[in-house]
Amino acid sequence: MKNPIVNEDQQLNQSLECDDLLLHSLKEEDQRRSRRSLILTTLSVLGVVALMAMVFVPNQGEAKGDSNLTEEGWKLWGKQQFAEAEQKFGDAIKHDETSVNAWNGLGWARVNQGKNAAAIEAFGRCLKLEPKLPGALNGMGQALLAQRKYDEAREFLLKAAPQAPAAWYGLARLELLAGNFQDAEKWCRKIANTDPKNELVQKMLSAAEGKELDDSLRRLIEPPSPSSASVAGAWRLLNSGDPSAAKDQFKEVLKESPENLSALNGLGFALLNLGDFQEAKPYFQKCVDSTDEAFGAMNGLARCYKAEGDTEKAIELWKEMVESIDGVNAGTVGLAETYLEEGNYKQAKKYFQQLVDEQPDNAYYKEKLAAANSGIQK
Repeated sequence: MKNPIVNEDQQLNQSLECDDLLLHSLKEEDQRRSRRSLILTTLSVLGVVALMAMVFVPNQGEAKGDSNLTEEGWKLWGKQQFAEAEQKFGDAIKHDETSVNAWNGLGWARVNQGKNAAAIEAFGRCLKLEPKLPGALNGMGQALLAQRKYDEAREFLLKAAPQAPAAWYGLARLELLAGNFQDAEKWCRKIANTDPKNELVQKMLSAAEGKELDDSLRRLIEPPSPSSASVAGAWRLLNSGDPSAAKDQFKEVLKESPENLSALNGLGFALLNLGDFQEAKPYFQKCVDSTDEAFGAMNGLARCYKAEGDTEKAIELWKEMVESIDGVNAGTVGLAETYLEEGNYKQAKKYFQQLVDEQPDNAYYKEKLAAANSGIQK
């Protein structure tokens, strides 16, 4: 059995017309892979909302329009619309570079998108204006922690901790990871006293008391490695519609980790989206050869074959996907479209009918199903 791919195949489904189906069919697996990222995000922002009343007070000299932009930014941040919030905070700063609230918000919007280096820059600007702002001190600490710069992170988190309970989570993680179990126990106990039903915190407290951090808990609380963070950033670029920048970032990762399947897969899709299907093909092939579960890469490889005119090989791969994944998926779409293009209306109808049954409001699938039915009647 090949090793399962640890990748972000499914993220591409947001940018290809059929891949929402693949995402749906792999939903449980995707949720499992996303759980660690969600936990880390939660740990980094818990308690920050409580700080907003403290930090979100317009500067006395801040113009009303700039204050409104900052308010809108925080509202978007509260809705977890972090990219939009980043834009609002940036607009506010363009009008007033001395806005403490806008710089702080910009830092948090970036942290929540994994843009830690850029977040550190924003928090640095904020702290130059207001050196003791708890929200910015905590944010700086969390961003440094995400980069595994534990000593630097500790300095800022300790400064934030008296007024920012969110910093306790960062300190608890940091001290556990550093093996400072006595300090870790102190912070874990403070959190447990205020949040006694938090199962993860209880596990962290038990580890601190037992002076041992097992591998399973370490995997949950340890920030991703720099290469993993770079891969995630490259996928975000791809999903935001910038395959060229994504391509460059995936290539940088592969210079350091040439066997990183997530980067290989991502580079394949970046190249495919740029129309370089021949260059994309070997990257997809390497993923498919390395694991039985690289369905995203398998779909990419099939699309490369189809672009070359080898529909027979493309159909073979899509059939394998259909047989391996419960329900309709990207393979179903590939088969339906290809059979329709070839004039095999009976097979096209079969697969488009499955797609319409799954997505009855999808106008594209209904149109193609009608075309297949029309072809059969001729």
